[in-house]
Amino acid sequence: MSISPILRATDYHRLPIRLINGLLRGANAAGFARFELDQRTLLDDARQATGFDDFGDERFLEPLGVLIEATRMQPLNPLGRFLARANIQRLLRGRLQAEELFKRYPEILAREIPDPIVIVGLARSGTTRLHRLLASDPNLLHLKSWESVYPVPTQEAFAAREAGTIDPRITNLDRALKAVLYMSPQIAAVHPLGTLEVEEEIGMLQYGFSTQLFEVINQIPAFAEWSMTHDQHAAYEKMVRLLKLVSWFRGDPEDKPWILKSPQHMQDLNALLHVFPNAQLLCPHRDPIKVVASSCSMAWNSLVRDNDEITPQWVGSEWLTKTKRMLHKNLAERDTLATPQQQYDLRYADMTADWEHTIQGVYDFLDRPFTPEAKAGMRAWLAENQQHKHGAHKYSLDQFGLNADTVDKTLMFYRERFDIPYETVNPHRAKSVTT
Repeated sequence: MSISPILRATDYHRLPIRLINGLLRGANAAGFARFELDQRTLLDDARQATGFDDFGDERFLEPLGVLIEATRMQPLNPLGRFLARANIQRLLRGRLQAEELFKRYPEILAREIPDPIVIVGLARSGTTRLHRLLASDPNLLHLKSWESVYPVPTQEAFAAREAGTIDPRITNLDRALKAVLYMSPQIAAVHPLGTLEVEEEIGMLQYGFSTQLFEVINQIPAFAEWSMTHDQHAAYEKMVRLLKLVSWFRGDPEDKPWILKSPQHMQDLNALLHVFPNAQLLCPHRDPIKVVASSCSMAWNSLVRDNDEITPQWVGSEWLTKTKRMLHKNLAERDTLATPQQQYDLRYADMTADWEHTIQGVYDFLDRPFTPEAKAGMRAWLAENQQHKHGAHKYSLDQFGLNADTVDKTLMFYRERFDIPYETVNPHRAKSVTT
């Protein structure tokens, strides 16, 4: 199957989006609609919009400042700049509203969170599939997409709950996702999006302004470097507070554990274990050649919306280097911070070959019963979510200036440690056969 060459970033923009960017550029030239990114102004606007003034733990101000400056430095298109600013505004308002609820209802933060089950694996290594399978078990708590993006209930949300009507946050995310899929229709084949889908907690980490999600939306290498090399404990502490808020609002039983998942934890395992020292870690592994190719495609298909000048070669170099650094950091932290008894490794290939046997191994590790109810839920999810349901995700390394030989040599330390099989042709064996 041949894969089409990658187009320029702007070739992915629908005509109305091109027209909007053109109009905004004209307005910018005339001194209007510049969507300034100024930290003090953004903070003041959030206070004015909500009527509250307490953002909580002020450690978020440092990553916020880094994010704003890194975003300023990049040539975002006008619509991308507007969206980046709107996203920061949303998060700041959410912080203010959350702190107000914590003051009004002290029982929220008094809640206990049992040791969670956390999937810690590279993006594109089967983490979403594993997460959504385990979330089919009614004995485990999980987040829906709308709860990850909008974890803080508004007055309207309380009123809707009282009236038994749809939470307005669901309606808001429905609209937002429709806009995302209109502007970037290729995203659906990369990562299945849906307001009511099981989703990872990376949306909550955004409220601490320390997450890879910003990097996948905008080309901000300065922020990416800061995130890789600085402590992220504050963002994870914020995530825990928001998990408690979601559980409190839903009325969850306090003895039921969460099933959590985010590739972010590969980079910040130390922060994860800071807030959940006894978490049970599920660590999936996939052929790194496939992982890097798919990660590059995921990043590219997201970045092209707001970054007109980005190139696939930059994405390839950035994500191969990032993957290597994340793996070295993660493996070192696994060896020094986590006990062998709290880590369980599983392979994407085994999950693909026999998912039920692989999941049984997971439950044996967790020392939990793999109940008929859980199995039935997982079978139903698989039946409803066949592979390529939203279209096939087509990609190749050469689209991003990479090749299998380079990627495999760079990440061989990872393949050898976990005996990860090739899903692709072994580039070294292929070379020896032809020479």
